[in-house]
Amino acid sequence: MKHVSLLLSVVLLAIILFLAGCQPAHRPDVLPGGQIFATVSVSATATLPPSPVPAKPSPAPTQTALPTPDLAASQLQRLYEASLNYLAQTDAETWQVAGSLGYAPLGGYPSNMCGPLAISILKDAGIVSQTTDLHDFWLLNPEEDVQLLQSTFPVDHFEWLHSDQPIDQIDYSQFPLKAGDLVYIYSGIQGDYSHVLVVTRIDSDGRAYTVTNNYTEAGFVVLEYLLYDPTVPGNGIFYTWPDPANRDLGLTGFGGMDIWRLISLPYYADGAP
Repeated sequence: MKHVSLLLSVVLLAIILFLAGCQPAHRPDVLPGGQIFATVSVSATATLPPSPVPAKPSPAPTQTALPTPDLAASQLQRLYEASLNYLAQTDAETWQVAGSLGYAPLGGYPSNMCGPLAISILKDAGIVSQTTDLHDFWLLNPEEDVQLLQSTFPVDHFEWLHSDQPIDQIDYSQFPLKAGDLVYIYSGIQGDYSHVLVVTRIDSDGRAYTVTNNYTEAGFVVLEYLLYDPTVPGNGIFYTWPDPANRDLGLTGFGGMDIWRLISLPYYADGAP
């Protein structure tokens, strides 16, 4: 009987231990509504990679506006620079320049090179055609060479101007010359010779200049000369040439002038370069 009671006690103890092993060791926190709130330790937090910062778009390159070239000014600069190629400081150098023009049987002469020299400068600037024959402008006479002048300075592109006033009596503040003008100066009854020149530049004060041959006490030279200063009447070679005090060097300009002037610039007789 004791053995039976002991056996029952052992079985009962085993059942109690088995049931105790099926329960959790502690009760989890429970939120209202039955939701389980799990406490997550900081050490167990997953570290997310940082969100990439969107790259700023590269700014579009700035287009620098290039200045529009002044084509008229470019041609006038070309005219001026061309004229400087003919400078001659002495009589001997002037003979060389005249000969290089090749407008006469022996090349050329300092005393009558003015027409070919002026036309050569205009050719270099593109204002008259490269086919223009310098020989045709040797001893130019506007009254006889009308056809030549019409073909070289067509009225569609050139103004034809004339003044009967002596060159030292013209008011150049009211009747200014322009760079590129071809000017024929009439000697008049009191003068000794006619002369042809091209106005090679006008400065910022309105003064007009030419590069031309001229007879001096040292002989012939080809230099840049001031023609006139509109603010200082009497200053310039237009006042020297008709001055009786210079009779020994020769006088001109008493009969006025003809002018062939471009209507607009730029103008290239053979087309733009």
